[in-house]
Amino acid sequence: MTETTPETTEEPAEAPKAAFAIEGAVTQTPTRIAWGLGGGDLLLGGLGVLTLLSAALGLPDVVVLVLGVVVAVLVGLAMRAQLARPVAGLAGTARVVVLAAAVVAALDAGWTRWWPPVLLAAAVVAEVGYSRLVRVAVPFGSHLPGVSVRPTSRFKPVWLAYAGAGALVLVLLLVLLPLPAWPAWVVAVAALLLAVAALVDAALWVLQRRRAEGRLNKTLVAYAPRFALHWDAQPGTGYQIGRWIPYLDRLGERYVVFVRNPNSFAEAERLTDQPVLLRRGAREMDAVMVSSLRAVFYVNNALRNVHVVRYAGVRHVQLNHGDSDKATSYNPVFRMFDRNFVAGQAAVDRFSAHGISTAPDFFAIVGRPQVEDVVVATPGTPVRRVLYAPTWAGMHADSAYSSLPIGPQIVRGLVERGCTVVFRPHPYTGRNPGLRAASEEVTAILADHRARTGTEHVFGEQAESVWTITDCFNAVDALVSDVSSVVPDFLYSEKPFAVAAMGGSVDEFFAEMPVARGGYVIAGDASNVDAVLDDLLGPDPQAGERHRLKNYYLGDFPAETYADAFLEAARREIA
Repeated sequence: MTETTPETTEEPAEAPKAAFAIEGAVTQTPTRIAWGLGGGDLLLGGLGVLTLLSAALGLPDVVVLVLGVVVAVLVGLAMRAQLARPVAGLAGTARVVVLAAAVVAALDAGWTRWWPPVLLAAAVVAEVGYSRLVRVAVPFGSHLPGVSVRPTSRFKPVWLAYAGAGALVLVLLLVLLPLPAWPAWVVAVAALLLAVAALVDAALWVLQRRRAEGRLNKTLVAYAPRFALHWDAQPGTGYQIGRWIPYLDRLGERYVVFVRNPNSFAEAERLTDQPVLLRRGAREMDAVMVSSLRAVFYVNNALRNVHVVRYAGVRHVQLNHGDSDKATSYNPVFRMFDRNFVAGQAAVDRFSAHGISTAPDFFAIVGRPQVEDVVVATPGTPVRRVLYAPTWAGMHADSAYSSLPIGPQIVRGLVERGCTVVFRPHPYTGRNPGLRAASEEVTAILADHRARTGTEHVFGEQAESVWTITDCFNAVDALVSDVSSVVPDFLYSEKPFAVAAMGGSVDEFFAEMPVARGGYVIAGDASNVDAVLDDLLGPDPQAGERHRLKNYYLGDFPAETYADAFLEAARREIA
């Protein structure tokens, strides 16, 4: 089963951070990969053993000191690189071994010098226990009446690890150098008290979560939600549910949000006042699939959807988070749902055109309620402001539609023609080094031109966070994009657009991406970019075709009640 790739550029105002550093999703750099394969553990473990051997063999205290400080520094650097899991593992053992070496080296100096390392070793053990508890004590839920579980530890794992590494350095210096011993006692006792307090706090947190879990079913039965919104996605993709929550709220029924990724919990919690519950495993769904639920709505094709569609007696409805001519929009996996809400007839035809059969009542054409506030253009409006909104690389070769490789050339062409540019790349752009570099080049072009001419180009935070995608649509006269749901959504405005064909010929592109017939197509090698931009900014002979495609892609519903089609269809599912 494949996972649907994100298809829009809309996202919440601020991309959230992971709930805990210890659980945070991080980029897999070579350093992190090497550490994860055991390289970091071996290094720290080897240095710890070497430190202990140095002390046992009676080598000078300065040798033990230097090796111990190296271990402490490596622990700190690992935490800085967000390598929290290994630091809670063998790195803790390595620090205990280093402290044992300090005890051996200080034995002849009396108990006042070797007891501080013993106390600090106890602190390290408590810290490791705390870190392990934190990893399992992920967020539980919020906004559910009758259930109150705090979402985070009162102690930050990163802070605790930094404090432990710093205490290790100080104790080694104070014990192994000819300095007074009492400061070492102060540092060791303080570190132990901090670690024990964190451990107790984490234990109470786990206990609180388990008690809440024990009464969750009863609490949810009493709350009696009518439907649920199911979401499994990586942090930074809150737009997938954020675009639907306002319309689900309009239904006026109680509902609950099931989040399956602990790193995304905080993001979902900020997007709604409805109950949000974290459910990681398939068995955890049993307690929350209560009899009052009439339907579950989904916004992507994440693998964990299968954990929920297995429940009979509930309607399973796919909303998706974008509608476009991408291959992911006609994925056969959609057929596991009872109903697929689509914007217009184009989505229905997309399945049959690719040989994917569905049940007669599988589709419900409901429009795209998110475009209800998009302003429809006045015919003949000159093009002066252009939105460039490229998609990302996609997860698979068949979804590599991004036009950013030729983005700088497109933007230079717009700037040279006197256009003001609004640049809004996809939130996932930074995950691909090549696309990230191209995006930075586009931004540099616009920043330089704005500095030289005063042209009010819009990019960065303003275009990507402060403005919604609808704000961007309403602020411009035309669009340049590629294969994503941005183009069908922009159709609602009936403004001119150009689409980049990044795979195959222009003729093949028209066949695979019918929405392009309402605009102008830029070849993947940018060989015709000048001619296309001239057409885009010129007389616009495609205006009539765009009006036809608007109804085909977005449904033929009255503008003043456009969102009602979705609301009525959703009410039928939860009746």
